[in-house]
Amino acid sequence: LGGQAFPLPLSSGSGTDAPPRCRTVMSKTIIIGAAGAVGKRLCTALARAGGEVIACDRMEFIPSTIRFMASKSIGGVDVRDQEALNKVFAEHGDEHTTVWNLASPLSVETALRPELAEAVVIGGMNNVLNAMSTVGSRRILFTDSIGSFGDTAPREDVSARWLVDNPTQDPGSDYGKQKRACRELLDDFATNRGGDPRIAILPGVLHSEPVWGNGTTEYALDALLAASRHEHFASPIEPDVRLPMVFVDDLMVGLLSLQFAREHELHEPQRIYNMPGLSFTPAELFHEIRQHLPDFETSLSLNENMSKFAKLWPDTLSTAASARDLDYQPEVTLPRMVASVLNAHSSRRVSSKAAFRSIDTCESGRLNDYMVEKYIRKYLVRGRERSGHVTRRQDMVKDIVKIAMERMDVDSDGVVSLDDYMSWAMQHDLEALVNDYIEAHS
Repeated sequence: LGGQAFPLPLSSGSGTDAPPRCRTVMSKTIIIGAAGAVGKRLCTALARAGGEVIACDRMEFIPSTIRFMASKSIGGVDVRDQEALNKVFAEHGDEHTTVWNLASPLSVETALRPELAEAVVIGGMNNVLNAMSTVGSRRILFTDSIGSFGDTAPREDVSARWLVDNPTQDPGSDYGKQKRACRELLDDFATNRGGDPRIAILPGVLHSEPVWGNGTTEYALDALLAASRHEHFASPIEPDVRLPMVFVDDLMVGLLSLQFAREHELHEPQRIYNMPGLSFTPAELFHEIRQHLPDFETSLSLNENMSKFAKLWPDTLSTAASARDLDYQPEVTLPRMVASVLNAHSSRRVSSKAAFRSIDTCESGRLNDYMVEKYIRKYLVRGRERSGHVTRRQDMVKDIVKIAMERMDVDSDGVVSLDDYMSWAMQHDLEALVNDYIEAHS
């Protein structure tokens, strides 16, 4: 790609800006699972809309990208730990607080470790609802999945309410059964504890972030990354299997619309709504990628779990209920999504190469302790020490350099090459590493 930009088809959408119904006085929102792909974007969208965001995650130390957007970040919050959740709600929750429970493994992760997934998904939901009850919180939002639909569900234009009308259908996986158990807990919360639960049925979530989890629809993200690197891609599902997806910019508009809708505006049973986007097959995705990268090569290498789930789930989701009650209509098309993601990967790669060359001032093609220390002291620390602290940022540099060199040497051969740095920089950058270390040790 080498810095080339792919043309973005025009769109009248407003990206992750809050939809009109959200531009009101915002209440406090607790996000559980804030460090995930959806959680990070939701923190940003709510903060930009003027909301007070309490970001919680099982990670002990919340990344700086989340800390800068959230009003408060709390690490070490595992949904399996009732005491930890109770503490969060005692300190930050009340009857007006809205909760997002995003703690959930993806489909393939659940298939590989179903017992752990059950403890997180079902046990975690029960714990969250109990913690909410201690302070009188009513509104909770839960991200369900197309994995809840089994082979008896309609293939085309399936509505979210179909799950309510067919409560005993077999979703065909532990993943779907665990989601159904959560819907049952939420229905009980509404019926017997006066709660206001809202459920979003998510298709595959597409985004331009550099990393993602192990799910079925994530094949599309894997393909886009491989294409951006000029690598061959082996598709884990058959080329003509259609799956519903949604680009994260559209998704944020839909999720915020669901959160801030008035109760009387939500007419669907159990307040369950699809978050539709676009649907495509691997063949259609690969064709669109080749509009930018004509030499992109693919083959077929079926993954048992992914192929099974892809054939089990619906082809398209109904847009009717979300358009009627939430005024939500997706806008991102397949060409726009592909161009956006390829551009993001290209931009990251160019930026990473530039950062490497800024550190490697002698153009040796490798980094050493001296180069990294000089760069950190000059560009990331100097002039940013906190007055009034006994320990200054400069005094921490030696320890930071040691950690950085260990982490950047991804193949553990004692040398940080350009390839090492590029791999590491997909998920990290030196400035964030410095900020996170100083925050944790100040």
